[in-house]
Amino acid sequence: MPIKWSALQVSEAMDKIEARLALAQPFVAEALDIAREAKSIDNLPEYINQSRYTLEDRLKNTIEGLLSTVDSIRRKIPAGALEAERKRLSYGTRRNLV
Repeated sequence: MPIKWSALQVSEAMDKIEARLALAQPFVAEALDIAREAKSIDNLPEYINQSRYTLEDRLKNTIEGLLSTVDSIRRKIPAGALEAERKRLSYGTRRNLV
């Protein structure tokens, strides 16, 4: 049964997301460094340090988690759908007469 949505468009959207995440990676890494440095602030109360640790943990896992979700979306594209769509598009488009 043919799919009604474009596997190619989904794949291309994931490519764009990966590219944006690659651009964001240095900024997230810098924020992580700053969060780690913040633990050396004198007399930092534990309730602040716990939240700082949560922030550090989330920053550490942000890009990996997002890339994992992108990969999950890619794996849900039916096997062969991209190749079939590329092949179909290589023949050009035609207008329906209906």
